[in-house]
Amino acid sequence: MQTIRELRRERGWTQFELALAVGVQPQTVYLWESGRRLPLVPQMRKLGEVFGFCSDDIDLIPPAAASGTRHRARADRRPGEPVPGRDEHGRATTRVREEAGAGSDRS
Repeated sequence: MQTIRELRRERGWTQFELALAVGVQPQTVYLWESGRRLPLVPQMRKLGEVFGFCSDDIDLIPPAAASGTRHRARADRRPGEPVPGRDEHGRATTRVREEAGAGSDRS
């Protein structure tokens, strides 16, 4: 089984081109490929037609999600868990401040 991204790339298509072929917005293709959304049944059927085989053969779980690593949204953070790049008071940590100030020249 192959993912939507793998099938699209095999054909040399952009997300925009696949979106046109399926009749969805390019953002929708991005969401499918990142595993944040799943295609609806009519969209799956259309994907099967576009790729030329049964839509049941399309793997909907992107490789990163299958390996157990996934993006953790703010809502997934546990109470009391620190915010990345912030101290316990919610201020940017020193490293973040230094990176932000690297482009400015204060004298």
